[in-house]
Amino acid sequence: MRAKKVSVLLLSALFSNVYADVVDKVVFEGLNRVDEDAVKDCVTIKPHKDFTKKDLNDTLKALFKKEFFSHIDFIRRGSTLVIKCEERKVIGKVAFEGNDAAPDEVLKAMIKGRISEGKLFSMHVIKDLLADFRVLYRELGYHSVIVNPKIIKHGEDTVDVVFEITEGKKTSVQKMIFIGNKFFTDDELKDVMTTKEYKIWRFWDYDSHVHREERIEEDVEAIARLYKNSGFPFVVVTPKTPEMSFDKKSYFCTFVIEEGDRYNMGDVTLESNVEKISADDFKKYLLIDKGQVYEERLIQAVRSRLRSEVILDENPFADVNMDVSFDKEKKTVSVKYTIIEHPKAFIERIEIEGNTRTLDKVIRREFPVHEGDAYNPYKVKIALENLEMTDYFDDVQVTDRIGSAPDKKILTVTVKEKESTAQMRFGLQVTDADGLGGFFGISESNLMGTGLGLSADVELMQRQRSATIDVFDPKFLGKNLGAGIQFGITRYNQKKVSRSRLKVASIDPYIFYSITKNLSHRVNFSISKTTKSWWDEDNKKWINNAKDIPADTATRTVAMRQEYGKYTTGELGSTLTYRQSTNIRDAREGYDVSMRNSVAGVIGSVRFFKNEFFGNYNYPVTDSVMFKTSARIGLLHEGRGTRSGHRYHLGSDGMLRGFDWMGVSVKDQYGNSIGGTKYWSITFALRKPLGSSDIGINGVMFLDVGSAWGIKNENYKKLAAENDDDGNPKVRESKSPRASVGVALEWVKCPLGMPLAFIVGFPLKKKPFDKKQILTIDGI
Repeated sequence: MRAKKVSVLLLSALFSNVYADVVDKVVFEGLNRVDEDAVKDCVTIKPHKDFTKKDLNDTLKALFKKEFFSHIDFIRRGSTLVIKCEERKVIGKVAFEGNDAAPDEVLKAMIKGRISEGKLFSMHVIKDLLADFRVLYRELGYHSVIVNPKIIKHGEDTVDVVFEITEGKKTSVQKMIFIGNKFFTDDELKDVMTTKEYKIWRFWDYDSHVHREERIEEDVEAIARLYKNSGFPFVVVTPKTPEMSFDKKSYFCTFVIEEGDRYNMGDVTLESNVEKISADDFKKYLLIDKGQVYEERLIQAVRSRLRSEVILDENPFADVNMDVSFDKEKKTVSVKYTIIEHPKAFIERIEIEGNTRTLDKVIRREFPVHEGDAYNPYKVKIALENLEMTDYFDDVQVTDRIGSAPDKKILTVTVKEKESTAQMRFGLQVTDADGLGGFFGISESNLMGTGLGLSADVELMQRQRSATIDVFDPKFLGKNLGAGIQFGITRYNQKKVSRSRLKVASIDPYIFYSITKNLSHRVNFSISKTTKSWWDEDNKKWINNAKDIPADTATRTVAMRQEYGKYTTGELGSTLTYRQSTNIRDAREGYDVSMRNSVAGVIGSVRFFKNEFFGNYNYPVTDSVMFKTSARIGLLHEGRGTRSGHRYHLGSDGMLRGFDWMGVSVKDQYGNSIGGTKYWSITFALRKPLGSSDIGINGVMFLDVGSAWGIKNENYKKLAAENDDDGNPKVRESKSPRASVGVALEWVKCPLGMPLAFIVGFPLKKKPFDKKQILTIDGI
């Protein structure tokens, strides 16, 4: 608009001196690419007819409205009026330099439709884009970005536009200040926020303390939720404008909190406006006690439970309304739930929009309803939640409208695809069993938009090398059935420890499905090819055949030498799991029990049958302290060809800490772990975060009790009947309980890239042939 203003000024100055009411001719100059016929209708000045300054202004405005010109002059040459035009340049190419945080594809998507190759150049559009770029970079955490447009001319008609970007550094949050909070401490408020203060130990999680306005908005909501779930329904959280430090590298963020009064629950009632539905049948789900502290999430959770139970009770058109009233004098909250019936309507059609990559059928399979089914808002809400849980999309919206008849509904699903659904994992890891090493993994949850999952992981440790690939479909054949197949290769090298090496190649197809809301079933068939080799130190070679291992070696016994060689195991497994959350207020409280049966021998050289039971119970003692108890029991029915790896051992694997890996087991006279056919273990633990939760360190106190025993292998039975030179059995076992107590530090957010646990365990009860280990470092 600046060029236009200058032209008007020049025009006024010109015609104040040379103005004439009539001209004989009106001509254009400077038209190269623009055809005169395209603009001559803009001219209101006609030859041999009077014209005024208004006609000149109207002509000027009409010509600029065409957007062909960057500058226009009116020149009087005798009786001719010359309209001299400077045409806008054509854009040759658009490029970006210096942009690392925002890839070219993101910036091109932002400018699409405004400037591109072949379009007319406009400095006004460039200025608008500069403002948009600054907004984008602010969202990415770069508040000191500088974007300089460089215009490069090519001849008279063409220009290239190059955006030179100096991103600078991300602007971190130096300090978060809270004003008005009395009920919660500053640290308690910081724990629920995703934005963190800059601390030197967060070097591995730099993005958490980058200032982003949209994340601050989410943090305000998180603080409000914390208060509303603790009795403060009228809390107001106001973020003040952040103050930037003098060096412009960090922000000071201030939050003003008006807590308001704390409320307790009053009357909670349930009524039914539907004749065939009795409210008494569902009052058992009103799990809110009068006088308890007001919790917004609990009120919503009760409504969701009521909606689910009413609809599952063959009432597809029913719903549950909720009316919350506040008594500001008594500081109580009353809730009235009402069962209602919607007008009967059916789903005519489900339309899907915005899915540029994800297939329609992948989206449709997340709907619990289909075309022709009864329309129910609760089930539509479930579909929305299912789609959000897939994590395929940045945004999901489900709307409805009237279809071809008043009782027909058309559902429209609008999604915004994520730029990528792939993730990468890498880091260092250390364990006592495998030593020091690293790992790398990549996963894709929506492979080519098909909804298939793919993950690949590689571990390179001092004593272990492994690689696995897993391909799975969470909704196989569009049903409530998951299926997948896993391929794995593992090598354990214990050359310096036991002069042995183990190689395992496996393939494991599996299916899993839900029988009920809480009950699930998994079936798999694993086929593995195993080679256990012995290192011949004298001849410097690996021996695979057990018969070739010398009798006077460290393996010592015929039974132990039979552990070596090549064998194939085909194992069919079935696991039934029941999970139940026992507290509608706190999902952490609950239990799960599993029963696993597996049989080997359908194919391969190994035969056995296993029965195992697992159970876990979680109970939140306080908001931060969690109690957990776990129990396991197993029984192995041995057939032919079983090895120690098929039997049971207890130790630092979490079932009996304070003992070495395979430290509690059936042992031979030389300390080799043979493994038992029976085991049980019980664990009691208290877990509490230490310091701020964003550091990710938990303290754990535990008590472990268990045992592993039982000999079925004929070779070991013979040895058990013999004594060594000291009069002790050559095979030793005991079913008496072993026990240990200890503490652990769990570093959930370890910068190595994987969670680590530092465990100190002290055996309280052990046998002489057990092997203890006080300090253990392992993954969580």
